[in-house]
Amino acid sequence: MQNLPQLRKQVDRVDDCVVALLNHRLQLARRIGEVKARNGDKIYDRRREQTLLRRLCRLKVGPLSGRELRSIYERILQASRNHQRRVLRSVNHQP
Repeated sequence: MQNLPQLRKQVDRVDDCVVALLNHRLQLARRIGEVKARNGDKIYDRRREQTLLRRLCRLKVGPLSGRELRSIYERILQASRNHQRRVLRSVNHQP
């Protein structure tokens, strides 16, 4: 049986991976924001976000409830939109 410090080390490794993946996701969101800026598209795409959330909730297995997963991803999507807005502002202010 694993003890508390061993389990916490495993959680730390998982958290390291989660942060790395979130950073990668935001890098992709930045690129998407650049494309949206070039195309004159809006940052918020309600239909896309709802489709994504439904897809993720269908994939959900394990102890995380659909409501919890949705809540986590709503925050991730909000961070992505905020990042894209910063990209859009920087693109619009270039000489």
